[in-house]
Amino acid sequence: MNVRPVALLAALLPFFAVHATYLLAVNQGAVDWCNPYIDSCTSISATGRKPPASYLFRATMLPSAVLMMAYWWLNHAWLDSLNRRVGNERQLANHWMLALGLLACVGMIMYVTVLGERGSAWAAQRRVGTILFFSFTFIAQLLLLNQLRFLQVQGVSPVLLLVSGLVSATLLAAGILTVVLNAWNATWYETVEDAFEWVLTLLLQSNFLLGYFVWRQADWELVVKERV
Repeated sequence: MNVRPVALLAALLPFFAVHATYLLAVNQGAVDWCNPYIDSCTSISATGRKPPASYLFRATMLPSAVLMMAYWWLNHAWLDSLNRRVGNERQLANHWMLALGLLACVGMIMYVTVLGERGSAWAAQRRVGTILFFSFTFIAQLLLLNQLRFLQVQGVSPVLLLVSGLVSATLLAAGILTVVLNAWNATWYETVEDAFEWVLTLLLQSNFLLGYFVWRQADWELVVKERV
């Protein structure tokens, strides 16, 4: 069974969903027209707060969370089989990758389902969901990359893993920079915070796309065996 489309959709569906929602929100006058990656004129959340953009946002981002869950489960199954093949009994990193990846997707669901709702409780849920998604997805991606490097999967280019490592390093550096800038000048940081959010999201999704190319180069397929 070819499962590569799962990784491709997990990378591309959220990307196109967010940008389509933004264009719809612009058309409805809910947000300003700009380049959000540079101008920092609107947050991702703002694009999906009001109908009809909110309907599109939920209709695309909730399936995206499910696809990401499948992505992490498939990676776990694949790496488990590779670890067994080389006699590696240290699979704790693989289990943590799956657990954190799934929790990150739960965080996305928590965020999406209450986006646009008013009240301190809903705002708290959105914050928790956002933190879970970004932080746990990033850690899960690091655990995946570390295992791929350790296993030296046949067919997977070292250059591809290097690019993934550079993306992760850039993500970490950008995340640290946001903390430093906010501590240095919170008022000024608010003027660029939205742009950082767009860039960090793009980098995070880039690693899902790189995961697709890893699967493609490894040429692995899911085999379901019936137990006797």
